[in-house]
This record gives sequence, C-alpha cells and structure tokens, in this order.
Amino acid sequence: MNITTTQFQILTDVNRVWDFLTDIYDREKGSGVAAPFFEYALQSSWMDQSYSFLDRFWLDGDRVAAFVFYEAPVTDVFFSVRKGYESLADELVEYAVSSMPNFDGKQRLVLFNGQEFLMDAAARRGFVKTDEYEDRIFDFLNELNHPLPEGYHFVDPKDADGFRLAKLLWYGFGHGERGPFEGWDREDRSVDWTPAKSYKGVIGPMTAPAPHSTHEYDVIIADENGEYVCFSGMWWVEKNKLAYMEPLCTHPDHRRKGLAAAALSRHYHRMKALGATHMTGGGDPFYEKLGYGKGIHWSFWKREEAQQDAPVTNPCQAGSEDAAAAAALACELWPEHSVEEMGEEMASLISRDDAAVFLYKEKGEAAGFAQCQLRHDYVEGTETSPVGYLEGIYVREGARRNGIARKLLSACESWAKARGCAEFASDCELENTDSQRFHRSVGFIEANRIVAYVKKL
Repeated sequence: MNITTTQFQILTDVNRVWDFLTDIYDREKGSGVAAPFFEYALQSSWMDQSYSFLDRFWLDGDRVAAFVFYEAPVTDVFFSVRKGYESLADELVEYAVSSMPNFDGKQRLVLFNGQEFLMDAAARRGFVKTDEYEDRIFDFLNELNHPLPEGYHFVDPKDADGFRLAKLLWYGFGHGERGPFEGWDREDRSVDWTPAKSYKGVIGPMTAPAPHSTHEYDVIIADENGEYVCFSGMWWVEKNKLAYMEPLCTHPDHRRKGLAAAALSRHYHRMKALGATHMTGGGDPFYEKLGYGKGIHWSFWKREEAQQDAPVTNPCQAGSEDAAAAAALACELWPEHSVEEMGEEMASLISRDDAAVFLYKEKGEAAGFAQCQLRHDYVEGTETSPVGYLEGIYVREGARRNGIARKLLSACESWAKARGCAEFASDCELENTDSQRFHRSVGFIEANRIVAYVKKL
C-alpha cells in the first residue's frame, strides 16, 4: 500500500464520494452508509457545511481506501472503509478524535455492522457503545401492495409545488409546535429551524438538484383540496440495485390512513420494474409491520465525560486548530524564526498530505511536538523511496525524561509506515551530542558524517 490522505473539497469531490460509496456498498456484510446518505445531507439546508473541509480521504494511489466525514450534528462522525484496508482503523479513529468536531464533548462515532474493526479501535481509545438501532430494509422478493385511500391522489413530481411541499415537510416532521408555516419567504440567518429554511430546503434541490438525485421517482400525495399530505423521496442507485427512500413524512392530520404505506407501495412497483432488489426504510416499528426485515445496524459510541479532558491518543496528529501551539514549540527549538513564520509553516505542513505534525499534550497544553514528512529524493544511507524523515522533535524542559520524545517518534514512524515507507531517517548537527545520544537510544544507526558548504553567487 502507498497510503496518502487528502481533505474533501466540497466543489470538486461529490462524485468521488459517490463513486467510492457505490463501489464498496455491501448489503449483506455491511459497509456503512449508502451513497445517497452523504449527498442528501450535503444538499440539505439543515446540514452545516462549514466544517466539510475536515472530511478526509485515505488514498491508495488514486483509489479511495477510506473516507471519514460528519453529517448532522457535526459532532457525529462516520467511517466508510474499503475491504482490505481494515488496518487503517486506528489511524481513522485517531483522526476523528484529534481533528473532527467535538464541541462540548458531544462527539460520537457512528459505526455499523461490518465495521467491528472500527469498534475495536474505538474501544481502545475509551469509547463505549451508548445506543443502537436497526435501520430496516424491504427485500423485493416480497411484495408491497397497499392501495391509495379514497379521497387522495398522486401528484406527478415534475408538477410539484415548492411551497406546498415545504409546508408539508414543516408539519410532517413535527415543526408545527414551533409555530405556523409563516414567513417562509423572508431572509433568515438564524440558527433555528424556520419556515424559511424549510422552504429553502425544498426549492433548492428542486431548482438545482444534487448530481445523483432522482426526483422523478419521488412520491407526493395530495388530498381533495390539492394540499400535499404525504411525501416520500427516492434516490435510485442502479449500480447497487438500491431504492434509497429519503425522506418520508405524513401531515399529522392525515396519519393512520395508510398514506405512507401507499407511497412505499408505489415506490416498490416503480423501482422493482427498474431492477431494484431492495429499498431502505427506517428504525420505526411502522416499517417492520409493513414487512421490512433486517437492514443496517447503527451503533453510537461515545467517550465518558471523565475521559474527555484527557487525550485519548497521545501523541495526536495536529489539526489546523493546533498550528499556533505547534509554532510556539517550534520557536523554542528554532529560536531564529519568528512565531509568525513558524505559524505559517506549521499551518502549511498540517494541510499537506506528505507531511505531519504530532503534539504531546499534558493537562490540555502542548508539551512536545514532532514534525515528519516523506522524502522522495535520495536520503543518505537508505535503499528505498519514499523515506519517512524526522524534520524536528522537541519536548519542553519540564516535561523531559518521561518518554515523550520516544512516543512522538513512534507516532511519526507509524504515520510513515502507513504510507508505505520501509525506512525512516533523521539528521542532526555534528556538535549536537545530546541529539546524537537520543537518536542512538531510539534505534537510529549512523549512516554518514558530512560537512556542508555554501557560498554566495
């Protein structure tokens, strides 16, 4: 393997995610969420996209090996991993812990059947399972034939009215307790869910649909007055023979009349004719009553509050929010540089795929750091390429002689090994005997001694 990483870019990577998730989809053995899950959230007005730059790919050459991302809330972290790359589990969980949102200690890892290797990695870092449920699936070997009740009719999706649909979703998903569906056409920059956001969440996907949306298969049911009373969205994933139903709601005044069952029956007949073999549902007992069976098993993992203040992985790989702390330590190691210079340097290194910065923290404060990267040019004494290279390592005086430097080095070596390196190298000044003793004590073998020359031209 030659594993590298790169951050998700919202303007260019939607297709990459879709292709990866449809490629690894495994209904029987489990593979995490299906492809529409991510894209549906990304195009929804309830989704906070502002942290999407934290979503990360792990690549083996040009092939996506894993993807770590959040949905809603931003503190829920999801993992999708290609079979054969389970060995990345510790690194994936480490990235989630060190870099993904964890506001007020609310971070949860959302794991699924087939991801037991991630559950083990999470447990090693102090996570425990706090909740779980079954998201059911309807197998098209069975039949779903519930008629549309009298007094209602289907609306062709191409003739859908955005206002009436937004109004239905407002009440259908229980937001009526917030107030009536009014002010839907006003500017709204609040953080609350409002009729304006509900309308925007409907009209946006209608006028500028997501790349893989299939709104022509949505089901809309109206009453005799033309008011929309039931809606069921549909994403047709031909590659996976999957009818991905998302979302489904019925107006409170029209529930318990068989409308949702009729909508799902319409999906069943339409999608089966296209070649679908199964359709998603949800965890509500309603689906089981309709004949839905075992589907995807969700489990939620969280660290206990007592563990929140202590670093679960120490050292941890620095994220963008750690650039200042890393720069402060770097200036103690290299005092000829300013804090501003090192801040820019650390921020740049942290964002690169071929470099990494690790921090060791004590009581929430950075006590040491190590910087490493891949070198593809010839490195003295080595026989392979690329080579992991220790560019700098430093521990504050009061924290020394506690094995912190060894732990930082070990983190760097693991990082390089995960990227296919068979050798790891370093250097120091000839007069720096303390550094030479450290290198020998942690297993480095001296390869050569040189004197470097320079002259101005």
